[in-house]
Amino acid sequence: MTRIGASLGAGRAFLSGAVHFAFLLLSVGCATLAAQEKNSTAPHAGGYRIAGTVLNAATGDPIQRAVVSVLAEDDNHSIASVVSDAEGHFAFEGLPAAKYPLTASKRGYRTALYDDHDGYNTAIVTGPDQDTTHLIFFLVPGAVLHGVVSGDGGDPVEGARVMLFEKPRHHAQDERIVQSDSEVTDDTGAYEFGDLADGDYLVAVSAQPWYAMRRANGDSGNGGSEANAQLDVAYPITYFDSTTDEASATPISLAKGSRVEADVALHAVPALRIVVDTTRRADGRLARPELQQLVFGTQVAAESVGFIDTLKRGSAEFNGVAPGHYELTAGDPPHILELDATQSEHVDPDSGSATAAVTGVLHMPRGGAPPDEAHLILQPQEGAQSHASLSTTAHNGGFHFDSVAPGTWTVILVGDGKILPVLALGTGGAAHAGDALTVRDRPMDVVVMLGEGIARIDGIAQKGGKGLGGAMIVLVPKQAGNLETLARRDQSDSDGSFSLRDVVPGQYTIVAIEDGWELDWTQPGALARYLPSGTAVTVNDTSADVLHLSGPVVVQPR
Repeated sequence: MTRIGASLGAGRAFLSGAVHFAFLLLSVGCATLAAQEKNSTAPHAGGYRIAGTVLNAATGDPIQRAVVSVLAEDDNHSIASVVSDAEGHFAFEGLPAAKYPLTASKRGYRTALYDDHDGYNTAIVTGPDQDTTHLIFFLVPGAVLHGVVSGDGGDPVEGARVMLFEKPRHHAQDERIVQSDSEVTDDTGAYEFGDLADGDYLVAVSAQPWYAMRRANGDSGNGGSEANAQLDVAYPITYFDSTTDEASATPISLAKGSRVEADVALHAVPALRIVVDTTRRADGRLARPELQQLVFGTQVAAESVGFIDTLKRGSAEFNGVAPGHYELTAGDPPHILELDATQSEHVDPDSGSATAAVTGVLHMPRGGAPPDEAHLILQPQEGAQSHASLSTTAHNGGFHFDSVAPGTWTVILVGDGKILPVLALGTGGAAHAGDALTVRDRPMDVVVMLGEGIARIDGIAQKGGKGLGGAMIVLVPKQAGNLETLARRDQSDSDGSFSLRDVVPGQYTIVAIEDGWELDWTQPGALARYLPSGTAVTVNDTSADVLHLSGPVVVQPR
């Protein structure tokens, strides 16, 4: 069953501060009758029966009063809902022969689709010879992370911004730590994140001392401003366990259903002043600097100085700056300086790396028209946490970035509600396959050559001659360099059926892997041993909209 509420993307989901794709949360109603499980799989009351037991995924105990719903396959609306009984049993009677996604929810547990993995799930197929009455529906108890933010003297800090970051599960070098949530502390300094999945998290806190007083620009703090100087303080970004060093942040491991406390203590330090000389652009406009604060590569704050102040002094001054890691963009042409601010300083705007303007066009296959509007993202590959992702809007196929730091960036394009595969990039009259763009210190024009998903591939995954549900299905492109761009995934339904959607023309091998959801399939060579027993398939421009495989795909053990 394809993901519900999300388009099939280019393999790995890209989550960053610049782009964040939220999957549809399914709301279900409550019914007043509990269902009792029966063992018959024959048609019942003019239809078929779906029944099973809801269990706690952490303890194996039955869950009573969980709301279980059957959904329509075409638009995911709720067809019927029941409430599990004291033993966790549920049942639906009189269902027509069809394919039904199931969802279950209860307070304290994460709402889930049946046999959910990475946003994919197994739908239940009713019909002759289908055993649909012995289902085990595991619900994962949500974890809770809570704590108190305090300042000097142990006083609670109200209004602090607490940011929650999630570490990648496979810890691959090119995977990014992404921000997953944020909360603001109450008047007791308390915060709480609930309904979290198990995994490793990091916490960062941003706040301002309530008593801080900022000195006026140009004020050195001498004479009558001495009192203000004493109160010109700031809280650095502080990580659990109360460190201001990002590299020393302590990961917090959450198990299913756990409740973990993570208190953070803030300490005020003298605020810094960053002065940057300003220049005029060729058109006479001031090149005003921008100071961005980064946490794990995600921009959490940005400040640009006022026009009048800059005009008067010929320099830009950022005051009230807390010690920490910043990205300073200044000068003409713009330069980017990685700034680990530990003391007040006067910065030469040309001391950083010269950036380049990147302009380009989108090229659709077969000369088709690009989307009227598309969201274009550049995500850094080298030093993945050192730069923030960049984004712009492509209008009628054209786009422009004012300043991009030298390095290698992944090009991601989102249009019409889905990720459009980037097959190749053309620069300087030459083209190369893939979505990696190397930027140097000079302007560049880019042609982004896109693929277009034109086909759906339907098939059956079998083990021992019988359809197997829950297998991970991967469409592996012959061009290994385009794995994440062209690959498609699905999870087999209870009868072994699957559909791979939005397939771009090309040559592929389809593999089915039992218990394959812990496999980091995006890593080079991870799928190599499955390919010889896979099923080859070719999609071309003249292929039908739906391709039906002539034989089953053999399910292989992980």
